[in-house]
Parts: sequence; C-alpha cells; structure tokens
Amino acid sequence: MKFVCFNKRRGPMLKIIIFSLFASGGVLFLLGRNALLSGKKRFLKMKNVTEPENMFFLETSGKCYLTSRESCSIESSAKYHPNNRIQLFYACNNLNQIEKDEFFQTVSQIENVEVKPMNFELLFSETPLATWYQSELFNVTIHKTAFLSDGLKYALLKKYGGVAIDSDCIIRKLLPNLSAYAGFQSLSTVNNAIIKAQKGSPFLVECMQRFITEYNPIIWGYMGPDLVTRVFREACKRENKYFAPGFTCYGVHLLPVPAFYSIHFSQCQLIFDPNVTESLKEIWNDSYMVHIWNSQVRRKQFKPGDESPMDHLYKENCPITYSYIVKQGVGE
Repeated sequence: MKFVCFNKRRGPMLKIIIFSLFASGGVLFLLGRNALLSGKKRFLKMKNVTEPENMFFLETSGKCYLTSRESCSIESSAKYHPNNRIQLFYACNNLNQIEKDEFFQTVSQIENVEVKPMNFELLFSETPLATWYQSELFNVTIHKTAFLSDGLKYALLKKYGGVAIDSDCIIRKLLPNLSAYAGFQSLSTVNNAIIKAQKGSPFLVECMQRFITEYNPIIWGYMGPDLVTRVFREACKRENKYFAPGFTCYGVHLLPVPAFYSIHFSQCQLIFDPNVTESLKEIWNDSYMVHIWNSQVRRKQFKPGDESPMDHLYKENCPITYSYIVKQGVGE
C-alpha cells in the first residue's frame, strides 16, 4: 500500500512523495440500545462490550459543550472500534448544561462510549504528577489545558493501558494491531496526539518522572511531543537502535509520518479547501487518522456539502455528527 504526502508550492502545484506502510480495514459501527434514553441515563457506564481495550479522550478546558470536531473524533473512533471501551473525561462541573449539549448527547448515545466527569486529584493519584497538579508550578503554567491533557495521558495509560487520542484527530480505519505505538510527525519529532501503551509501561513512568524534573510552564508542546521525542531518542540510543520510523524503542513501535500525520501542521488549512480534495484524499488514503491540528486552525468552519476534504472526512467517518451539522448549516 502507498501513502502520499505533499508540500505546497506557489499556486495549485503539489509535490507528491510516496511512502509505504501496511494498513488495516474497518469494522461495523453500532449505535447503542441506550440511544433513546434521556437525561442522566445517557451517562451510564458502558455495557455489552467484550474484552474492551481503553481509548481515552480528554476535555480539560472546563467548557460544557463539545464541538462538532470533537464529536467526530469520538464517533469515528467508535465507528472502527466497536469492541473498545471509549472513555470521554470532561472537566465541566455543570452536568445539566452538558446534557443539553447536542454533541455530548450524540457521543453518549454510542454503545461503547462512556462520558465521565473528570476528577483530577483521583486521576493523578499514585503517580508522580499528583504533587505537580497541587503545586505552584501548575498554577503558573501558561498552557494549562494542553499540559493537563499531556499529563493525564501519561497517568491514565500507565494506570490502565490503552490508547490516548487528541480530540482533533479523525480516525479513518482500524488502528494498528500492536501492543504499543506512537508516530513521527516529522523525521525528527514524535507526536503524542495518539499514543498506545501497556499498563505499567516503563516508558510512561519515565515520561512522568521527566515531566516533573524537566518541567517548563511556558513552552507549548514541551511536555507533550517534545517530551516523548526526548524520551524515545535517548531510549533508542541506549538500545543501540536508530531513532527512526520502523524501530521499536522502550517496547513502543515508532510508526512513520504517514500513519498518523500525513498532513503537516503547516499545511492543515488545506483541509478546508475544496480545490484540493482529491489530492488530500489520495494523500491520507492509507493513513489511520487525520490530525486537524486545532492549535493551527482553531475553530475554523466549513459548510456541509462544500466537498472540501473536511466535508468528506465527516461524511465518511462520523455520519451521525455530520447529520447534525447539516441541520446547523456549519461544522468545524
């Protein structure tokens, strides 16, 4: 199978680069029997899922609603992983307001999705990050939402194992059947927008330890992609392996750029451009997911039916969410 990615040149010219990587197919998406329940009953625990593997989504900002992009991210994960235990943790403390939100209702009605309030003290408990969360260092952190998400990924995966996924990632197919993985976003950087690890992984233990000892409350990404890159680079060196795609360091498979990050953050605005739809669909044809890069596009919108790459991503991977934005006349 082939991956293609491009670099934008002047005008509509696109430079195509070919990659190779194996990819897996998709599976059925099931809407749960609790779809017609109302009120707090929509927030019941998952049921009828056999041998579930954890998939974690984190809403750490405290807002009491989901965007259509976040809804699509969660729905697309459920679409291709109906036997996984998908858990959305939210920091909002107003349950009544959450239950009125259309997209919270959408994801809570999916059979294998659990929607849970976030107790930071409990989630960080028995990890090195418990003291950080209670410290002055946290209070002076500029990017609190992002750093909380990074820290919680390491803590939850270390405690329970599974996959942690950022809510600006649209899943396109069944994720790799590997015990642990992360992906390069460039030839020199591993991103943590999606990361899988086993319970008790020493990789996660080191991430949390260095989260504390190397903490920088100012630099965006320093405790996320920058941290996992530093950890993997040194682990590969210790194990006499190359820090490169295709190698396994610390027991974690390092996948090549096209697996998860076929669209570079510098080119993410093109995801909203109907003029490059066919080119981008070819580019991410064998990618497991498309990372939208919220930090770059913010809440940029598109019109359902405009045939943009984003429009196709929604139609193909999160049809229930798409049906809502068709009614609203706009998505993001």
